[in-house]
Amino acid sequence: MALLVLPGFVAADGDKHFYAGAALNLFKLDKDRGPDIDDPVVGSIGAGYQFNDKWAADLFLGTDLGGDTSFTPLTLNAYRFFGAKSWRPYISAGISVFSFDSDQVTEDQTEEIQAGFGVSKMLSEKMELRIGYQHFYDVGGESNNDDAVGLVFNWHFNKPKEMAMAPEPESVPVQKEVVDVYELLVEFEFDKSNIKTVYEPQFREIGAVLTDTPEITMTIEGHTDWTGTDEYNQGLSERRANAVKEKFVADYGISPNRIDTIGYGESRPIADNSTSAGRQQNRRAISVILRPRMVTE
Repeated sequence: MALLVLPGFVAADGDKHFYAGAALNLFKLDKDRGPDIDDPVVGSIGAGYQFNDKWAADLFLGTDLGGDTSFTPLTLNAYRFFGAKSWRPYISAGISVFSFDSDQVTEDQTEEIQAGFGVSKMLSEKMELRIGYQHFYDVGGESNNDDAVGLVFNWHFNKPKEMAMAPEPESVPVQKEVVDVYELLVEFEFDKSNIKTVYEPQFREIGAVLTDTPEITMTIEGHTDWTGTDEYNQGLSERRANAVKEKFVADYGISPNRIDTIGYGESRPIADNSTSAGRQQNRRAISVILRPRMVTE
């Protein structure tokens, strides 16, 4: 009987475990056993042990499924497997006892040694298909030579494979541009262009930005309320814008070429000129600075 067992990929880490199997084998028996002996088809069941992904051993008991031979083989095999592909080759060797209950054979029992080869494929994580060949040699007095080909299904009692979790992709820093906005607002007394000390924090902040970012330029707008003539207010608005510029140049060393000024007179009020509070808001100089920078997320 050719019983051909292979662990396939039952355990990537060499997991030790038992397996059980069923086999169907076609034997070609030596005619010296009896001139009228049939070539029996043998069904077998057995069990084995998987030592690792290269070595296994099993014991199978079979019986003749038809004919007049009444052939019962008991086979012990060891296996060595090769490769890591879907179909894996192997070699086998072992010992067997052949029993016969038939008048057609010369001996009722013979002891055999055998060797063979085959291939195996794991149909699932536990079910294995094997196809192979073995040659048997009678070590008794008759020196019979027998052959067998077989088809075997094994069920492996191995632990389920632990699926390796794919490592989480490393976080790749992403850079994006953000824009910082700085606003300057200076209000003036009536008909004045001098700057009060209360606005010093604004000048320090924007002066630092201009110093640290030499590519930035700025435009300062000067405005007035509606008191006075258009011509006078136009000049006053320009003087207020220039006063702010001169402070950045004198106090913070900013190049005058980086600062533009423009006066709008009374043409762009932001509050009601008919009230004192509204006129106060309209007497102003303003500027908005945008500083782009890259940040990492």
